[in-house]
Amino acid sequence: MSFEEALLARVVGSPIGAMLGHWQGTRTAHWGDRPEGAPLPAIVFTMIDPGVDYTHGGRDPLRIAQIQADSLAQDYATAKAIADRLGRLLESAGDVAGITFTHGFIEFERDIPVVGVRGAPSVYGRTQRFSIHHKE
Repeated sequence: MSFEEALLARVVGSPIGAMLGHWQGTRTAHWGDRPEGAPLPAIVFTMIDPGVDYTHGGRDPLRIAQIQADSLAQDYATAKAIADRLGRLLESAGDVAGITFTHGFIEFERDIPVVGVRGAPSVYGRTQRFSIHHKE
């Protein structure tokens, strides 16, 4: 299992998963983009830097991935609640399918401007940038 798959499994398997919508048999946590028509609330993850470092002996087994997480919902309170819980989850240690999450840091956090399109409901959001320390 890749880091990306393990991170999704960790989030969906936590109490946060119960807060997210359903999409094609799973919860709405996605890498890269939210598929058109996927329901809210949702989380969209973006890899900023996979965190590959090297020592004189080769690849360092401890990696520090930089990711962005956008928590999206139909209302601000829900988006903020998901983001708050996500921050606490990713700051903590955990193991998923051979990936050891040692700890994480919230490096940046802010509201996403409300996105409204005529005839469609507005989308509220909170964006966070994390440094996630892990071993694969």
